[in-house]
Amino acid sequence: MFFEDGTFIQVDNIIWATGFEPSYDWIHIDGVLNKREEVIHERGVSPINGLYFLGLPWQSHRGSSLLLGVGDDANYIVKKNVD
Repeated sequence: MFFEDGTFIQVDNIIWATGFEPSYDWIHIDGVLNKREEVIHERGVSPINGLYFLGLPWQSHRGSSLLLGVGDDANYIVKKNVD
């Protein structure tokens, strides 16, 4: 991953926790967003290898975007990544 100041780090996975107001205008990776500028995912797993999302509304259930409900989605992503 490269930063504007020219520095970089090596990463294997990224998990983007959206917060209250999702904003994806910083993501410049083909295949991450659909035509409506929404994240393309299956239970938080994007089509981009190593890119995951948490906290999306209705990611897998009603509580997915709530602090107390995000745990189930996080566990799913961790298990999906380990397999």
